[in-house]
Amino acid sequence: MTTRQAPEIFQIPLDDLDPAGLPPRGTPEFEQAVIGRYALDYAARGWQAVVAVDDAFVRVVAVPERGVEPKAYVLGLLQNGFLEDALPVLEALDGMLDDAELAYSHGLCLSELGRPAEAVAPLQRAVELDPTHANAFIALGVAFARTGRADEAANALRDAVKLEPENAFAKRNLAAVLMRSGRAAEALPFFRQAASLAPTDPGAQLGLAQCLEELGPSHVKEAAEQYKAVVKRFPDHQAGEMAEEALTRIGHEEMRAAVDGGLRMDAVMYMQAAQDRFAQLDQAKVGQIVMEIALLGRNGLEINKPAVRYTLQNLEGEFSGLALLAYMHVGFRMFDAKGDAGTGLDREYEAAVKMRRKP
Repeated sequence: MTTRQAPEIFQIPLDDLDPAGLPPRGTPEFEQAVIGRYALDYAARGWQAVVAVDDAFVRVVAVPERGVEPKAYVLGLLQNGFLEDALPVLEALDGMLDDAELAYSHGLCLSELGRPAEAVAPLQRAVELDPTHANAFIALGVAFARTGRADEAANALRDAVKLEPENAFAKRNLAAVLMRSGRAAEALPFFRQAASLAPTDPGAQLGLAQCLEELGPSHVKEAAEQYKAVVKRFPDHQAGEMAEEALTRIGHEEMRAAVDGGLRMDAVMYMQAAQDRFAQLDQAKVGQIVMEIALLGRNGLEINKPAVRYTLQNLEGEFSGLALLAYMHVGFRMFDAKGDAGTGLDREYEAAVKMRRKP
């Protein structure tokens, strides 16, 4: 079986051409001479070549007799992740052809390579060539957002949503742009829709929780429930880790609000009890207890509901959520005296240490 050969596709700045034997630049004769130079060279090899010359570049698409079709070739490079290889080919093809898919792919490639400002022009060209290209509008919105052009980003993403009302990715990105612009209330319905359309998308689920939290006390309970759902659905994803951190933060805020920002004396007493109990255990056992509490806390501990009780495999008794948090803090400090336990109970710990009686 004969392997199909890849085409050669490239562009060269006119400034880089060897002028020897060429007519003056800017004349029709110059253009014809440049075209002839490349066309004849490839014809001698049995290839078909299309050559285009403008004010800045000469662009060449050359295909061997049994070659891969140029557009299929470059899209294949993109699909297989060869972005750096695909970019010069896309630059040449996009400069020669009025093709919305090529312009979109050109812009998307630049954006994926971390060059969103350069991606804007080809993506704008893509939506001009095909005003129904929803993915091009999404990519344009993302490129605008990455370059700090929030209003233009929102407009492009709204266009995408109009074209494809069931596109969860478009709605998620629109919601994110609105929320980052301080318009969380406007973003919320789009986050809700995106989360409903894409229940397995961690970004949409986390975004909904973050938006609810951003809206303040009236939505914090729903935000906490959504964060818990994210932790449960995506325990090994970064979204799950971020949701855990958010639950801890919300718990700290609720805990401080319950005592008007003062010391939680119940937490101080729990810490004193933890110090007494841990003093009778070896360090390995304490480590097991701390780890068990941390794992239990991944779904959130009810630290302001004393009636809710928890049990541990590694420590006898029933505990409130706040008690477990206090025990975890004390155990953590036994391993790292100056570390941040992440519980928000540093002041309570300092008070417990000072108040604890020496034997």
